[in-house]
Amino acid sequence: MIDSSLKSKIEFILVEPSHPGNIGASARAIKNMGFKNLSLVQPKDFPNDDAYYRAKGAKDILDDAKIYSDLSNALEDSTLIFGTSARARTIPWPTKNSSELTSVLKTGLQSNNAKISFVFGREISGLSNEELQMCDYHIKIPTDEEFSSINLSHAVQIISYVIKMELQNNDYVSELTSESTTFQDNEYLIDHFDKVMKTIDFYDQENPKQVRTRIRRLVKRLQPDKLETGILRGFLAKIEQVLNKKN
Repeated sequence: MIDSSLKSKIEFILVEPSHPGNIGASARAIKNMGFKNLSLVQPKDFPNDDAYYRAKGAKDILDDAKIYSDLSNALEDSTLIFGTSARARTIPWPTKNSSELTSVLKTGLQSNNAKISFVFGREISGLSNEELQMCDYHIKIPTDEEFSSINLSHAVQIISYVIKMELQNNDYVSELTSESTTFQDNEYLIDHFDKVMKTIDFYDQENPKQVRTRIRRLVKRLQPDKLETGILRGFLAKIEQVLNKKN
């Protein structure tokens, strides 16, 4: 039996789903695995009767679904974020296969503010580079290389099943007192880095060569905790203070 408090820390986010039937089928998929938290970012057509028809016995998931205007708002208090995508990117992001989640999930659940988000992209184009770069990990479902595209609700079903089995087959502690940094905390840190780099002319703003993106990837890969984030921001603030005195 899986502790319900662990399942409550997991959420599924669909970005701009175009077909209401996929929303309903996704709601059914996560309820099949015992999860409840569904969020939608700018759904094209919701609420919709087709979504409720496809949800069958999971209509309560649709009733409680949260709707957001953009992904950054949906992720604001997330502490660990997985972005699903079949495509490789120009700047590769830290990547996990759906079968490699044990250690990452175990670490992610060891905080009293844990909120682990799994993000799914549009049916046609998936997640944009910018959206994937908001995530801590790029997660891939192992598929045949010649045909890797999976229906949205099928992807949700596979990932929710994998998470259920992870929680069921591994020893996860449900109550710990540590606190993880949130997506918003990391965004503040990345913005602070960028502000200082611009102040000292660290890079050409007309030709940044993806410096900010690589700083973002560095922060996502290191996953500093609350104290470490505070130290880094204090260090950056001290640099600003010294620069202001010189000016």
